[in-house]
Amino acid sequence: MKAVWITKKEEIYFSLKEKNYPVCLSNSLEAIELCKKAKYVITVTGISDIGEKNLNYLGGAYYINLWHGVPLKKIMYDDEYSYNRNSLKEKLRNFLRRIPYRNEYIISTSETISKIYQSAFNLDKKHILQLGQPRNDYFYTSHTNKYNIKFENKKIILYMPTHRNEGKKIINLEEILNLNDLNKFCKKNNVIFLIKKHFYHSKEKSINFKYSNVFDITNEVTHSQELLDAADILITDYSSCYIDYLLLDRPIIFYNFDIEEYKKNDRQLYFEYDKVTPGKKCITYTELKNELDSLLNLKDLYLNKRKEARDLFYNQSCQSCVSDKIIKELKKL
Repeated sequence: MKAVWITKKEEIYFSLKEKNYPVCLSNSLEAIELCKKAKYVITVTGISDIGEKNLNYLGGAYYINLWHGVPLKKIMYDDEYSYNRNSLKEKLRNFLRRIPYRNEYIISTSETISKIYQSAFNLDKKHILQLGQPRNDYFYTSHTNKYNIKFENKKIILYMPTHRNEGKKIINLEEILNLNDLNKFCKKNNVIFLIKKHFYHSKEKSINFKYSNVFDITNEVTHSQELLDAADILITDYSSCYIDYLLLDRPIIFYNFDIEEYKKNDRQLYFEYDKVTPGKKCITYTELKNELDSLLNLKDLYLNKRKEARDLFYNQSCQSCVSDKIIKELKKL
C-alpha cells in the first residue's frame, strides 16, 4: 500500500519531508489528485482532516474513521446540544453526505460501542468495524517516554479535565485546586503534578513558573497517549481519556465538582456515570487530596471495577496492538 499523509500544517509537512516520508499539504494540487485516486481515506478526528475542499473529490473511496477515543459523552448525531437530527436541514445534509461517503466505515472497540456508533454516525451495523483503537498501540510497544525520563524517580499525577462548553467556560485552576497546598503535598511525596487541559482552553491563563512540582502543560505539544503512559495516577472528570487509561490498569480519580451543571448544560452521557467510572468521586479539593494520599500509600480499592469497565469498553481482542489487524481487514473491503 502506498500511504501518504495529508496535513494542513507546514511544520508537519517539512518535518516529514526531511525524513523522506510521503506527505503533502492539504491545500495543494497534489492533495486533490491524491484524493481523486485514493482507494482508502483514513482519518482520526473527522473527514476534514484531509482538508475541507478535498472532500468533493473522494468519490467512492473507502473512508475509514478511526475516531479519537471511546465516548463517555454523547457525540455527533446523538449530541442534542449540537445537532437536531430530526430537522429537515440535518436529514437533507445526511442524505447528500451518503453519496460521496457511501463507503464510510468507523472503527469501534466493543459490542457496546458499536451500538453507540450506529446511532451517533447514522451508519448501518455492517459499516462498524469492531477492531480496536490504533492510538493505544503505543501502550503495548517498546518506547521511551520523555516525561518518565524528565521526572525520573518521581511519581507522576496527571490531571486531564475535559472542556467546558467547547471552551467557552473557563477552567480556573486556582479556584478548583488549592495550588499552594497541592505543591507542598507533591514536594512532600516526591510527586510531579501535570495539568493538561483540553485544547479548547489553550488560551487561558497559565500557572507556569509559580510552583516547583505543579506544571500546566496545556500548551506543550505532546500526544495524550504519551502523557497517559507516563502517569502513575490519572485525575479526570468526564473526559474519555480515562477509557484509554483503563488499558494500563492504574488508579483513576474522578474530580467531578460540577457534575450536575455539566449534565444539565453541557453534554449528555451515554452511561450512568457512577457505573462506568471505576474510581473515587471527589467534589472538593480536600477529598481529592485525601484520595491521592490514599493511593500513594497503595490503597487501591478499584481493581475489580476497572476490569469490569475495561471489558465493557474493549473486547479482549481490542486490548492489545491492533494496527496490523485493521490493515488486513481494510484490504478485504
